[in-house]
Amino acid sequence: MKKMLIYLFVFPISASLAQGIKDTIRLDEVVKIEQAPANNDASPFTDVKYRQGERLSDALNEFSSVYVKSYGSGGLASLAIQGTSAEQTAIEWNGVKINAPSLGQVDLSLFMLGMQDELQLVRTGYEGTIGGTLQMNNEVKRDSGFSIGATLRAGSFGTYEAAADADYAKDKFSGATKFSFISAQNNFPYTNNYAAGNPTVIQTNGTVRQFSVLQQLNAKINPANELSFFVWYSDADRQIPPIMSQPADKQVQDDYSIRTMATWQGMIKKWKLKLTSAYLDDWMRYTDPNALLNEVYVTHALRNNFDCSYTFPFNLSWKAELNYDHEWANINEYGSVKTRDIVGLKTYADYYFLNGFKLHAGFREDLENKQLSAFSPELGLNYTGKINALNRYVLGFVASRDFRFPTMDELYWIPGGNPDLQEEKSWNGTIQAKYDYRKMVDVTLSDFYIYVDNWIQWIPDGDNWDAENFRRVFSRGLEASLHLSNADETRPDKFAVHFSASYTYTRATNLDAFSATDASKGMQMIYVPYHNAMAGLQFEYRRFYIRSVNNYTGMVYTATDNSQSLNGYFTSNLEAGKDFVIKHINVGCSFKVSNIGNLQYQVVAQRPMPGRSFEGTIRFKFMS
Repeated sequence: MKKMLIYLFVFPISASLAQGIKDTIRLDEVVKIEQAPANNDASPFTDVKYRQGERLSDALNEFSSVYVKSYGSGGLASLAIQGTSAEQTAIEWNGVKINAPSLGQVDLSLFMLGMQDELQLVRTGYEGTIGGTLQMNNEVKRDSGFSIGATLRAGSFGTYEAAADADYAKDKFSGATKFSFISAQNNFPYTNNYAAGNPTVIQTNGTVRQFSVLQQLNAKINPANELSFFVWYSDADRQIPPIMSQPADKQVQDDYSIRTMATWQGMIKKWKLKLTSAYLDDWMRYTDPNALLNEVYVTHALRNNFDCSYTFPFNLSWKAELNYDHEWANINEYGSVKTRDIVGLKTYADYYFLNGFKLHAGFREDLENKQLSAFSPELGLNYTGKINALNRYVLGFVASRDFRFPTMDELYWIPGGNPDLQEEKSWNGTIQAKYDYRKMVDVTLSDFYIYVDNWIQWIPDGDNWDAENFRRVFSRGLEASLHLSNADETRPDKFAVHFSASYTYTRATNLDAFSATDASKGMQMIYVPYHNAMAGLQFEYRRFYIRSVNNYTGMVYTATDNSQSLNGYFTSNLEAGKDFVIKHINVGCSFKVSNIGNLQYQVVAQRPMPGRSFEGTIRFKFMS
C-alpha cells in the first residue's frame, strides 16, 4: 500500500481529480501555437520562436486560460480542460495518441517547445475524448531551401536552456533536425507557511536536466504518394523536492522515451489515403531512499491509424478512420506483464449547403479486448456569414457522446485495481459564436456542457484504495477570447499594438457520494478553478518589442468536501527584446522578468512555485 500511495502522489491518476475549438466543423480553437514565417499575422503571444526551448507546460500556462496543474518548476504538470481529468485529455503527436497505457495521461513538463512546428488545443471532446485534445504536429516543408536556428537562454535559479533546429528541402526530399536541452537547479527561496514562524527557506533537491532530439525525413515519391519518417528521443533526470511540511527528502525520477513513426499519404483517383504506424517506448525509474523504493515502470504501445476520405461533387465529403493499438506494460505492481488490443472505427460526413451552412454527422466505436465501447455519435452545425467584405462571423454548435476505457493502473494495480471496471461515458456539447474584422479584431464566445457517467475514482477501503465506477460529474462553463492588432504584415517597421485576452469559467460538480460519510456530493471538484484568465499587451516598433503577460487563476479546493482550499493567484511577466534582420540572417535578443510581484503561491498544496526570476535570451536564424 505504501508503494501505491507514493505512485499516486508522484503520478496523480484518477485519484487526483485535478483536471477535470478546433474541431471538424472548424469552430476556431482558443489556443494555437505555431512556428510563424517572417512578417505573417501570427499572434506574438503564441509565436513559438519567442519561447523555443522552454517547457510546453510553462508556455500553455502563460499564454492561455487553460489550467495546467504543476507540481513546481520542472515537476509533474498535467493539462485540465473544462473540468475533466488528465486521463480524459488526449495528447497527440501527428495524429497519434501518446498517453501512457498505464497512467492514461502525459507529463507536459517533459515536452519542450520547438520539437513540433504547431500546437492546437481542441477544447471539447468530439475526437474520441471526454475532455479535449492537445495536438502536436510536425510540418512538411517543401522547396524551402535550407535554414538553421539556435536559441540560448540563461535565467535565475541556475536555469540554462538551449534549442537548435535545421530545416532542409530540395526537389522531392526534405527533413528537419531539432534539439532542446534544459538544466535547472530550482533552488529558489520561498516562504514556508507550514513551519513555525513562516520562515524563508531555499528549496532543495530540485535539480532537473532534460534533453530531446527529433529527426524528420520526408520523400515525395510522385505527385500522388509521399512518405514521412520521425524519430523522437527524450531523456530527463529530475530530483523531486520535498513538500513544505517535510524538511528533507531525496526522491529522484528518471524518464526515458523513444517514439518512432512512419506515415504514407497517397491518392487513388479521388480517394485520399493515409497510413500511420508509430511505436512508443516509455521507461521510468523512481527512487526514494527513505522509503527504500527503487521502482522501474516500462510501457510500450504500437499504434496504427488508417484514414480514407472522398469528396463528392455535390458539396459532400466523407471520411473514415480505422485504428488498431497494441499496448503492453511491465510493472511489478501488476503481478505480471499485461497487454491489451484496441480496435476503433470513426466515420463522419460534412455537407455544405445554402451558401454558408455546414452540417457534420458521424459516430465512433471501439473494441478493447472483448469489451465494446458505448456507441458514440456526434453532430455539428455551423454557419459562416459576412456582414461585408471585411466583417465575418461564425455561429455553431457541437454535440457528441464520448468515452474512455480504464487505464492499466485502474485495471491491474495490486492492490486496488479492478478488472471489472466499465468505460467512462459522457455527453458533450458546445455552442460558439465568433466574429472577426480583417485581421485586426477577433472575438470568440462559447459555452460548454460535459456530463460524465461511470467516472472512475480511487476510493479508500481500509488501508487500501480501490478503483470503482461510482461517480457522476457535471462540468459546464463559459469561455471567451479577444484579440486586437493593428499590425501590417507588409510593413514590419510600423508601430504596432497587439492585445490578447482569454477567460474561462468552470463549474465542475460531483453528483454522487461513495458512502454515507462522504460530503463531496454537490461540491466543486478538487483542483478545478472556477476562474482562469490571461491578458497580454505588446508594443512593436522597428522590430523592437515590449510585452506584458498577466495570468489569474482562481481559488481551488484541495478536499473533496470543499473544506480546504488554496488561494487564487495573479502573476505578471514583462519582456523586452529586439530583432535584427541582415539579409538572410535574423538575430534576436530579449530580457524577461517573471512573477514581477514576487508572489508566493502554490498550484498544488505544499508545492511552492518560484518567486521573481530573470532570464536573458539570444536567438539566431539563417535562411538560404
